Amino acid sequence: MQFRVLGPPGIYDDVRQRSVQLTSPKQRVLLGALLVRPGTPVPTEELIRELWGDNAPDKAGNALQAHVSRLRQQLIEVEPSRANTPRLVVRGSGYVLQARPDELDGVRFRLQVTRAKRLLDADPHAAAVLLRKALGLWEGAALEGVTQGPLCSAAAARLEEERLLALEDLCDAQLRLGAHRQVVHRLEELTAAHPTRTRLRDQLVVALQRCGRHGEARALRETAWRPRAADSGAPARTDNVRVLRDPAGPRPAAVDRPVAGDRPDDADLVDSPGTHGRELVRLRVRVEELTSQQHVLRSELERLTALVEERVRVPRRDSA
Repeated sequence: MQFRVLGPPGIYDDVRQRSVQLTSPKQRVLLGALLVRPGTPVPTEELIRELWGDNAPDKAGNALQAHVSRLRQQLIEVEPSRANTPRLVVRGSGYVLQARPDELDGVRFRLQVTRAKRLLDADPHAAAVLLRKALGLWEGAALEGVTQGPLCSAAAARLEEERLLALEDLCDAQLRLGAHRQVVHRLEELTAAHPTRTRLRDQLVVALQRCGRHGEARALRETAWRPRAADSGAPARTDNVRVLRDPAGPRPAAVDRPVAGDRPDDADLVDSPGTHGRELVRLRVRVEELTSQQHVLRSELERLTALVEERVRVPRRDSA
């Protein structure tokens, strides 16, 4: 049996090679919430909030129990041999779904990405193969269709961030392999969709330069530079200028130097009639960056809290 969160939450019967059809949208939300913490009890109150939000019915506990019973029965139908040892059980004041790491697509994705990262410098070709395989596990947005509640929304944000990091690593590997013409269009799409991700922008500058599109590369570099130059309203120093590194080339020891005519003076930015517009752009970009960082930090905090809770619940064994 395989459990999926890299797309709509789902169950795959790998013996009969078919997807298991869940009986209702609430079943999918319940499955997603349980898969967020596989092997760890999810409290009843959190599951009720996940399924109904602030509009829980009067007997929400009974309604949740009915949904759990139906999901448990579906799991048993896929694995009749586990009728007496079901995967979905009551534990304490919540429910736990038991699954092995190799049965979870999210775990397989993370393992392959981790292996690829270790190979990125020494063997970019092998890294690219692993990253394509990892990204091929995705069948849509993370936990698609069930991210209304806090559990699934936080997990989905974390997974989507990991997918973007894997895409950045794949683009890095392709640039190291000299495949700039193959990756430049994808980088243009990714940069347009995620304008605040500086690594993607840096990679696109490198790809454009290698493709001979120097004017576009320079324009993109100027766009990246201007908000940073206006951050303090004071003349920009060279150590505030972001380094654009070519993954396949040597790493520069010094920062890029402004070229005469490439960039406007800071005084022009501050005193020009368009200052208010530029300031609004700068603030909007900064807010987007902070919002993205906040989502990541919140997700990591929740993940750490879950791990700590799980460690506390596991009884410690004294060595003999």
